[in-house]
Amino acid sequence: MDINAFKVFRTVAVEGSVTKAARRLSYVQSNVTARIQQLEKELGVPLFYREHRKMTLTPAGQTLLPYANQLLKILHEATTAVLDSSVPHSPLSIGAMESTAAVRLPEIIAQYHQLHPQVELQVLTAPTEVLIEAVLEREIEGGFVDGPVHHPDLVDELTFEERLVLVTSPSDEPFRLEDVLSEPLLMPFKRCVYLERWQRWLKEQGYRPARVMEFGTLDGIFGCIENGFGVTVVPYSVIAAVANQRRVRRFPIPDPHGVVPTVFIRRRDLYVTTALRTFIDFARSLLSKLSQR
Repeated sequence: MDINAFKVFRTVAVEGSVTKAARRLSYVQSNVTARIQQLEKELGVPLFYREHRKMTLTPAGQTLLPYANQLLKILHEATTAVLDSSVPHSPLSIGAMESTAAVRLPEIIAQYHQLHPQVELQVLTAPTEVLIEAVLEREIEGGFVDGPVHHPDLVDELTFEERLVLVTSPSDEPFRLEDVLSEPLLMPFKRCVYLERWQRWLKEQGYRPARVMEFGTLDGIFGCIENGFGVTVVPYSVIAAVANQRRVRRFPIPDPHGVVPTVFIRRRDLYVTTALRTFIDFARSLLSKLSQR
């Protein structure tokens, strides 16, 4: 089978139209149609429903699409591996949790770009579980996630540890846990390791889990807390970075729940380009220096 046929198939599936797919691929429409028909003939099944110029996937097409995506991603990796050199130059796509992206990543990316300006960096910000799935599906080459990560297809490398703190609104009154439990727990995502650690500690102390409210961004969360609404659980580094801008109180979460390692993950079978290897080594070195400040 022609690998280009899978590229055409995927493009038609995404665009939902032969005309749009041809425009995107810079092909003539008859070429796109012929590729799809040849692929259907070789597989012996129809891949699309054709309705008034609209192309929608049949069940067979829906089954084939993820495999086509994998084939094209592996082909891209193979091409990158062959063309790789000792000088970092290939595109690099990584992911990071919001707290890491907000506090740790800017300095890493800025300095890495100064050293290797020819590397085109793309960053996906998402919760740990989304980043793990993105790495497994080869959508990104690696990502900073809460660790440890135990998966047979992944390699994780310890980069740094975060210490968690409970953040509450400013007050002259002594801290009382009972007052905190009556407040909603504001989190960027309802499923994250920081939230799980706090809820687990509460359970061990005999308290009911906190009421969770998902609230888009850390900046928005801090704004609510400053105005007396809600609390949150974040790494101390996040609070330290905005200490001069935010009027909030912080209280450390007891060990062992208060310590969360952050690791960089990648697929075990991924070809590690020079760009990726130098990024991992540079990030580890810089983070080690930052932790000593």
